[in-house]
Amino acid sequence: MRLASADHWLSRGGVLAAAAWLCAGPFDAPGVVAPARAQPASFSLLVKAQRGKVVHITTRNSGEREGEAEAFSPFRYPERPLGTGSGFIVNREGLILTNHHVIAGAAEIEVILENDERYKADVVGADERTDLALLRIAAKGLTAVDFGNSEQVEVGDWVVAIGNPLGLDYSVTAGIISAKGRNIFNAENVAYGEFLQTDAAINPGNSGGPLFNLAGQVIGVNTAISRQGQGIGFAVPSNLVVAVVKQLQQYGRVNRGWLGVVIQDLNPELAKTLALPARTRGVLVNDIVPGAPAAQSALRKGDVLTSIGGERLRKVAHLQKLIALTTPGSEVRIDALRREAPGSGWTPQSFTLRVGSAPDETADSTGNPLAPLGFAVADLTDADRTRLSVKPGVGVAVKQVAPRGRAAAAGLHTQDVIIEANRQQVSTSHRLAEIVQAFSGRRLSLVVQREAKVLYLVLALRD
Repeated sequence: MRLASADHWLSRGGVLAAAAWLCAGPFDAPGVVAPARAQPASFSLLVKAQRGKVVHITTRNSGEREGEAEAFSPFRYPERPLGTGSGFIVNREGLILTNHHVIAGAAEIEVILENDERYKADVVGADERTDLALLRIAAKGLTAVDFGNSEQVEVGDWVVAIGNPLGLDYSVTAGIISAKGRNIFNAENVAYGEFLQTDAAINPGNSGGPLFNLAGQVIGVNTAISRQGQGIGFAVPSNLVVAVVKQLQQYGRVNRGWLGVVIQDLNPELAKTLALPARTRGVLVNDIVPGAPAAQSALRKGDVLTSIGGERLRKVAHLQKLIALTTPGSEVRIDALRREAPGSGWTPQSFTLRVGSAPDETADSTGNPLAPLGFAVADLTDADRTRLSVKPGVGVAVKQVAPRGRAAAAGLHTQDVIIEANRQQVSTSHRLAEIVQAFSGRRLSLVVQREAKVLYLVLALRD
């Protein structure tokens, strides 16, 4: 499923750090407690205890907001009354959490507490991919929420959402967790979050508000609803929220890990075709990006990754989340299955891999003229050109496209082959960089081969 806006939508220490932060975060989160699951006679006591920790956010925008999602996306952020949203208090010293899309493009942000005290808010940091933003107000001695462990939430558990839908302060809705692990994908088909699905009503203005379990702990942040369905809403799971907030408070942004691999889910049919051992679960490595961190390791094309950092892999989205939450520069242990030749047996492999920084996270520091434009390319081998039906000596492969970057806005996709730039033939990544550096205009024309089609795109180098 693809995220589209409940109004307009990774870490220090390693793969498993998010769970540890739940017990020792920078905000007032206590130890993880398993959520209560008994059916309540009433939610009134929970609401009375927690509503004072929820805030109303209003904004005055400096300009027109960007489009919320592609028209064909099955999911969206519901269009909200201009300048309203929800949030909640995450520490006593004035830190407020909300959705990124609630405050995106805002010239002024105001936080209104339950007692109607109003504060101008500054943005501490924001992360568009997970749709989270951390604000600070000049207030002390606030009462903060407690975070629960979203991994312990079960389908069927009761949940309560508190927020400001349609500008109606402190409205409460209740429902259950309908599903876990819903993958909401960005424009480049990268999943972040494994979101919680709930039938607790999430309406325009609820964005950024908390989703509570019956123990009064926040187990999600409300963010998106379905375009077509009714009673289908999504929340960023609390474990991911805690990890992101930790980085936003420390750095103002999220430093995501990156391997540089092209991967796919290992479904039963594929596992049977590959003659893998029965009940094998994992992720198949289809390709490795030249020069990427994975290319500097013992990892090979065709390997089946079964665990990262000791955590068993379930699917592509799971791997993406684990690596994104890994501090760039740190090492992780990889467990995999490998066969030396088609038809040979699979043998276990274990090795370490140093995680790099995602290309869009290093756009300002790499010195690569393509990085600020939000994409990365790799040279094609003769075998690649034969496989892709590209003329000899022509083309470079697009290996990474940053979400919502200039390249993404131009319509460039991973696996595209750039044949020409500014009406000049492109043969290597170095040649493409030279053309971009030498170009003084604002709009660069590209000729791109995408499977059997030839496309003409326009890349905005400057506003």
